[in-house]
Amino acid sequence: MLLALVIVAVVWVGADRRPPEWDHANHLERAAVCGQILADRGPAGWAEIVELSSFYPPVVPCSAGVLSLVVPFTGLSAQSMILAFLALALVCLFFLGRRLFDAPTGVLAALIFGAAPFVVFSTTNFQLDLPLAAAVVFSLLAIVLTEDFSRRAWSVAAGLSFAFGMLVKPPFAVYLLPPLALVVWRALRAPDRRARALNLLLAFVLGGALSLPWYGPRLFGLSLQIANRSFKQAALQGSPEILTGAALFFYPRTLPAIFGLLAAPLFVWGLLALARRREARGLLWSASLVPFAVFLLIQNKNFRYVLPLLPVAALIAAAGLRAVAAPWRRGVTVVLVGVSALQVGAAAFALPPLGRWTAFGFPLVFSAPPSPVAWPHQQILDVIVKEAGGRPATVSVVPNYNFFSVSNFRYYAVRDRLPLKLTRAWDQSPFGVGFVILKTGDLGPDFSIAKPKRIMERLARGDPAFERAFPVIWQGPLPDGSVGSVRQRRVAPVAGVSPSDLARRFKDAVVPFLEPYARDLEGLVVDLVADPPALLRGEIREVRLQARRARVAEFSRNGAELRLRDLSVSFQGVLINPHRLAASGEIEPLAIEKLRLERLVVTEEDLQAFLAGFRGLKGLRIGLEDGAVSVTLVQPGPDVTGRLRVSNGSGPSPLTVRAERLSLGGIPLPRLFVYWVFRHFDPTLRLARLPVAVELGRIRVEPRRIVISNG
Repeated sequence: MLLALVIVAVVWVGADRRPPEWDHANHLERAAVCGQILADRGPAGWAEIVELSSFYPPVVPCSAGVLSLVVPFTGLSAQSMILAFLALALVCLFFLGRRLFDAPTGVLAALIFGAAPFVVFSTTNFQLDLPLAAAVVFSLLAIVLTEDFSRRAWSVAAGLSFAFGMLVKPPFAVYLLPPLALVVWRALRAPDRRARALNLLLAFVLGGALSLPWYGPRLFGLSLQIANRSFKQAALQGSPEILTGAALFFYPRTLPAIFGLLAAPLFVWGLLALARRREARGLLWSASLVPFAVFLLIQNKNFRYVLPLLPVAALIAAAGLRAVAAPWRRGVTVVLVGVSALQVGAAAFALPPLGRWTAFGFPLVFSAPPSPVAWPHQQILDVIVKEAGGRPATVSVVPNYNFFSVSNFRYYAVRDRLPLKLTRAWDQSPFGVGFVILKTGDLGPDFSIAKPKRIMERLARGDPAFERAFPVIWQGPLPDGSVGSVRQRRVAPVAGVSPSDLARRFKDAVVPFLEPYARDLEGLVVDLVADPPALLRGEIREVRLQARRARVAEFSRNGAELRLRDLSVSFQGVLINPHRLAASGEIEPLAIEKLRLERLVVTEEDLQAFLAGFRGLKGLRIGLEDGAVSVTLVQPGPDVTGRLRVSNGSGPSPLTVRAERLSLGGIPLPRLFVYWVFRHFDPTLRLARLPVAVELGRIRVEPRRIVISNG
């Protein structure tokens, strides 16, 4: 059975020429990066590997990354690791079925799970959900073999399985906690509860200790990410609200399509048949129904979220078949084998085309056949690298179409170690962008294409200033019938205007340009240093701004406002679009080499008012002392107090913020715990990723004010 599924996956991956979509591409990118870190730095790159993602642990991507040290990294080599996890799931499911029922039930459970249409689809995509399913059934088997934590060796194995599952994907806990809670309850009611409690503690300590290096630094941010993915992002995507008919029946009515035509009714029958199996029903009911209810009640719906439930569902379905009367059982088994074979062909290759038949508005079988039509990603990246002369370049991928997005372009660039930085569509101007990738027609899901749509509509109306700064260097048809193109920043000199006139227009446009970000600019002085011929190409050596007072914020978003005093800032190596300035009097910045903040004064009162403007920081109180910032966070429960040391940065961030003497309710916090908490508030992590090099004058924290000066 495994060999058949491996052959199907290998044939599918070999036949499909499309680029990986969104999350698929992102996971492949992390796998490629992990392999490159290990190849370049070996175990010394461990800290970098841990930081690859703020939400996804590195086990699955790095399994493919480790394999890339032996064989070249390709889609097929990466997919082989997914097939290895599938093998683990099938083997564990067989042994679990044999343990709870008998060997034939274990075999049937493995057959039902392996032939599930969405499982077949998942063998062709590098996602984390099939490995998560393997981790869930592996842990369930380990829990059962502990015999309610009466066996020490299997309790250790269970602890290892807990860590393994948590390091595959955080939702592992949702699938495992209900059956684990049942087993723990039984263990603590046994006569030898003390010995079992010790084994249980050993399993938890082992699992927690192995998971802590990844989860510890994310402890305070992960819950917010999960909540955003479950509800906020779902609302943006237009998912139906919870407790509506569309939401509550989404999974039940699609179950036959993703699980199997015969497996779905057998699963329902198996849930009822388990009532007679006291030794197995609690475990299987809790492992299936409780997590299913959880995912039914979150707004974000996706077939991938219920995939880890399919192994248990397959075992329940096999138990349901086991409960069928003996004269019927053989016939139903034969039909099940035949239907399973048809499902695999229909899911992978649409042969037979069962996916075209619909029931309840969904395909009869979830089907995703391969496509032999190639997309020109490699050709586009080759053109960009050639035109960039092999130098680093920033590329903006405007569309968010599943096969033509920043995700798959970035994956190819990372995999091939190209000196390119891939970004999404810009907001106001293509700042820092050297190349632009565009597409006509479908730009992607509606909720994600506000910026791409605005850019394409502007080009459709005609934008001579942009076109003169970014001429087309490549254009070609795409498989979906649209046209793709690449533009490169090649700013031609503007004609019909003198350098002095252009400089005057620039100075006049500074205040309107700064309006969304800086207002009440008292005593503003603007100085330009530029060569006249270079100015016609939009090149300015230095722009210096000075003001006695200013008020800065993201005014378009009603952001928190900060009042500044004695401001002096210079921008070096400035590039603007001279055609935009000459035509409409607007400043369109294209690049800045360095920003130097030479002088700035912020008072304690103004800084306190600024911080109070952030949601969640209204209870924050600060005090500026000689050389440090005292901090008190008033919150429900114990307050947090401490001190911050602010100094000039020595690395990629222009400043350094160090927390010390942090305490919770008067109890000093360990240094490691301080790091875990503070990293979620530390501004230097974002400052290190700014698109412009920033240099600050000497930072001094004085009583009641912070001063930045060159002196």
